[in-house]
Amino acid sequence: MKMDKDNKDLALQLLLQVEKLAKEGNNQKQIAKILGFKTTFTLNNRLVKASQISGRAVPPFKPDRKGPKGLRRVEIVEVKRRGKGNAFGVNIPQEPLTRANLKPGDKLRVSVRGKTISLMK
Repeated sequence: MKMDKDNKDLALQLLLQVEKLAKEGNNQKQIAKILGFKTTFTLNNRLVKASQISGRAVPPFKPDRKGPKGLRRVEIVEVKRRGKGNAFGVNIPQEPLTRANLKPGDKLRVSVRGKTISLMK
């Protein structure tokens, strides 16, 4: 993807809008509606792309579904081929691992549902 100044400015503008709306107490569904996105899925995809273009993290916001209280944050990870064979490596930022109280050597369960991969302690 070509990264020109206009794309970077638009990406940064989207991230700043979401950050402002989240600070006002809007949840994910409300933010998507205010910004004109039909679904929260589309909003999340645009936020990840905007983060990649601008180099700025996606701001935390409340999820629209009921569940654990707190803020949800979309993290960007990179999948790479590691060595020979069928193994892949994923670089996960340190912040979400710290929030989950994970330490080197901890074992995780991997759950795959459609295109969603979840890691559980």
